Amino acid sequence: MLFDMRLQQSPFHSRLLAAQPHTRKEPTMMFNRSSIAALSAAMMLTLSACSGGAQVSAESSASTSASTESASAEASATPTPSPSPTGSEVVEIRAAVDTTVDSEEARKAAGEAAKQVLAQDVRLRNAWMQGDLEHTSEEDLAKYMEPKGVKSTLDGFADLRETLQEGTFSGQIEIRDVEVVEVSASTDQNGQSTPNAVVRVQYCEDWGSIRWPTGEPIVLDDSLATEEMRENTMIRRSDGVFVIQSGRKVQGDCKPSQH
Repeated sequence: MLFDMRLQQSPFHSRLLAAQPHTRKEPTMMFNRSSIAALSAAMMLTLSACSGGAQVSAESSASTSASTESASAEASATPTPSPSPTGSEVVEIRAAVDTTVDSEEARKAAGEAAKQVLAQDVRLRNAWMQGDLEHTSEEDLAKYMEPKGVKSTLDGFADLRETLQEGTFSGQIEIRDVEVVEVSASTDQNGQSTPNAVVRVQYCEDWGSIRWPTGEPIVLDDSLATEEMRENTMIRRSDGVFVIQSGRKVQGDCKPSQH
């Protein structure tokens, strides 16, 4: 399906558009950074529409309304270290210790769990671009993202599969300078607060090495950046699993890469 990505500015409304190589006679379709996040539409959860702040608080409050009820169960459960999956395999990520208590150890553990969720997200998007769509069911995706992200990701796979018929992408998404900028509590509709339930993580995401199946750079305009600063918000569900709730571009430039 042909589509001029210049007309599509919001990653929330864009998906990876399968501009088939044999129909792209010249590089006139300039991909802006919001457009490439289209592989993200899906794959980056198209989460910019949540725009952080107030919605994050509202949604996290709703999603953690059962957290208090499950707190004792989570506290008594034996912490399970995250396995080391490969390719498109999705695992549920929990903190190494009980994070429903208000302590420095719990805060740090929540931050580490959120960084693991981010690392899994990047691994999955790279696997998908390389044609590994084995573990992409609704059930799989629900292990690490909120329902809104699951739906948009499933929608985006149709276009991705069409593009993959021409071959797989080369290169991969890379991230660096990952930093936990805030770990905070959520509040349910009854006004009850649950510690360490919302984690904001900022990082630099770089698409510079990615090539379309034809070998063309995914960003065809040399004047456009291939990297940007982003922020994801992860929340702890009532079952103790940390998932991505939202993501957005943030102001500021990435630090120069060390390699």
